[in-house]
Amino acid sequence: RFIQQLAKTDGKLESPINLNISHMKVIKLNPVQWHNYNDTPKKMKLTNTGYTVILSATWHAEEPYLCGGPFVGNYIFSQLHFHWGKTDMNGSEHYIDGGSMPMELHAVHYKSDYETQVAALRQNGGIIILVYLFQLQESPNPFLDDIIKTLPFIQAAHSSIRLVPFPITNIMRCFQHDYIMYWGSIRMTNIKNSILWLISREPLGISIEQIAEFRTLYDEHKMPILTNCQPLKDRGDRNVFHVCPSGSMYATLLPIP
Repeated sequence: RFIQQLAKTDGKLESPINLNISHMKVIKLNPVQWHNYNDTPKKMKLTNTGYTVILSATWHAEEPYLCGGPFVGNYIFSQLHFHWGKTDMNGSEHYIDGGSMPMELHAVHYKSDYETQVAALRQNGGIIILVYLFQLQESPNPFLDDIIKTLPFIQAAHSSIRLVPFPITNIMRCFQHDYIMYWGSIRMTNIKNSILWLISREPLGISIEQIAEFRTLYDEHKMPILTNCQPLKDRGDRNVFHVCPSGSMYATLLPIP
């Protein structure tokens, strides 16, 4: 597959990058298929890693997984986590049309062949990350309440708390088409393997007060985690795709639904 072959070249270039809809290649792929994402987990946990906040879960039966679209095989949901910054307008890793967004959510998935996220990280194409960008809105996003009201209980690094389980689609929307896709990589200690990034064009809403709660968390040195974003990388000559466009083409992100 053409998309998979790009992992060896484009996947050597690091993420995150600036995304601009006028500099993307339009391609058509089969719809992304989402399985079990509406199921309520058996257990759910929120963890302050000292760097970010991770939401993880275990399920009664089969875990949520993705297939179809650009994927070869199944990709199992592993965890989702957040990136934020010192100010309300500078908290995303990816830039949109040259500017930062208030916050960014990553939903990490690993290929079922490799059984764990750690094992999949060592393989090219073993990990895919779904990206959701946040826009500011006046009122709080009620779907984030379960997470944000729990943050005061995990202010210390490496602390965790159980949540009353809820479907992860409360936070992240399923999209089948009209998304952005590219190959990149993240440098993690000595590992640097290609990761397929899928970026939703529909932003999520968040209020200024809600973002501020994330900055009350502490790292391992008992300092507030004011920012946890990787610096922007050069796009280089890599391919950035707009898959099966359906919405407006005037701006890279659509309005909050």
